[in-house]
Amino acid sequence: MKLLLHTAKKIENLKVTDNNNQIQVYNTLSGKKETLVPIRANELSIYSCGPTVYDWSHLGHARMSVVWDVAQRYFRYYGYKVTYIRNITDIDDKIINRAAELGITPEKLARYFTYTFWDDMHRLNVQSPDREPRATEFVNQMIGFIEELIKKGHAYQSGGDVYFDVMSFADYGLLSGRKVEDLISGARDQVLSQEELLERKKNACDFALWKSISKKSPDEKVTSWQTPWGEGRPGWHLECSTMIKHVLGETIDIHTGGEDLVFPHHENEIAQSQALHGKPPAKYWMHNSFVQVSAEKMSKSLGNFSTIRDILKNYSPDTVRLFILQTHYRHPIDFTTESLNASRQAMSRLLRAVGEQAQSTQGKLDVLQANGPRKKDATDLDKIKNETSLKFAKDFEEAMNNDLNTAQALSACFSLADKIFQESEQATKDNLSLILAFHLQVLGFTLEDSRLIVGPEIGKSVLDLIVELRQEARVKKDYATSDLIRQKLSSCGVTLMDSQGGKSNWELD
Repeated sequence: MKLLLHTAKKIENLKVTDNNNQIQVYNTLSGKKETLVPIRANELSIYSCGPTVYDWSHLGHARMSVVWDVAQRYFRYYGYKVTYIRNITDIDDKIINRAAELGITPEKLARYFTYTFWDDMHRLNVQSPDREPRATEFVNQMIGFIEELIKKGHAYQSGGDVYFDVMSFADYGLLSGRKVEDLISGARDQVLSQEELLERKKNACDFALWKSISKKSPDEKVTSWQTPWGEGRPGWHLECSTMIKHVLGETIDIHTGGEDLVFPHHENEIAQSQALHGKPPAKYWMHNSFVQVSAEKMSKSLGNFSTIRDILKNYSPDTVRLFILQTHYRHPIDFTTESLNASRQAMSRLLRAVGEQAQSTQGKLDVLQANGPRKKDATDLDKIKNETSLKFAKDFEEAMNNDLNTAQALSACFSLADKIFQESEQATKDNLSLILAFHLQVLGFTLEDSRLIVGPEIGKSVLDLIVELRQEARVKKDYATSDLIRQKLSSCGVTLMDSQGGKSNWELD
């Protein structure tokens, strides 16, 4: 048996098994669903690959963030003590190149888009992680990591660069299922050609742990650090291995990310971490699929992305969350305006089902939300415990225990909403509404009633229509109606300006 699986099996034998734990998760490493058994009883350590902050976050980032937000919420609901870490990549070739285009420092660019990412996450009701380390905070630890790999014969210096020797690690390719002999050289950055890379490396698939820099002029400002190998910056793959080691420990329970990170990023994480420690960096590897546009992955490089900021101009955060969670996290989502509109209508249905009861009991729900909804709270909230409420709770939990099947859990929520609409007994109706609101909060919904909130695009269209109707009144010499419209708009902070040609325009005071 290969070393990685053998070591994972030894860790498994040391676990304290919880017989009540029935959560199943799909482990990319084994290629199957497994019962979630933590390294330490009743505790879970989770590390999620965060953004590279060089541009606005798009719907693909929203999906990854919402999916793992729901995962950590549900694990807490289920009773685990969760430590959830999400990193920020604030030094990378993309950041450096974009900053050069804009004529600003990489630090300024990364700081700006870190703030915009935080704002997007807050608006989507994505909870802040327990800790959010930035790559630049751990460069010294990365340098120490590399030095240890060189000592153990798993890395080598080539000029001012340092590469990981893939052939020194027998289990390389185990996560992605790729064979070393089938791999080709990956780009060090956008500057070096494949020919130059091959001259620097022992093997074509060796990957950079440290990248040297070459200044075009002595006065050129670049983001770099001094090391035993010269001036440079760390390779992307190294930062996550280093952060996991120093923030959570050498082996964690769950490592998450998008499926595009399986290779080479997560494959390289396993190689460098296990080569150094002799044990796997994570027991479970979980990956979400893409948001697709016309069967292509949504990405900045393809230019087919919609930013979170733009989408939230016309759709509520709960609508976006529903759009994401109505598809199982391991399946791709097809993005269309029609699908978002359908999610908005479906969200309105849920809001109608919880509306009055959620408002009348908001204080109680807010208290629960402050501590995070817990399984024991759901039992306490259900005062009636009739067939409908008990079946819903069972269906919801079975769905979530089945590899976080939010699509199936939401199906149970919509079925409960139908029961609420059909229920004639007010006490029962209120009880079911509260239970539905509680479980929707487990999935991270704010339940803020946005049905009467008019977005800027709709608001502009309505104002244009009102001005057009006033113009028709003026043409018909119905000055009483025309003046009334002007007066009402003025009281709302809208000023009308009539031109000599008879056309009117509006602006906000």
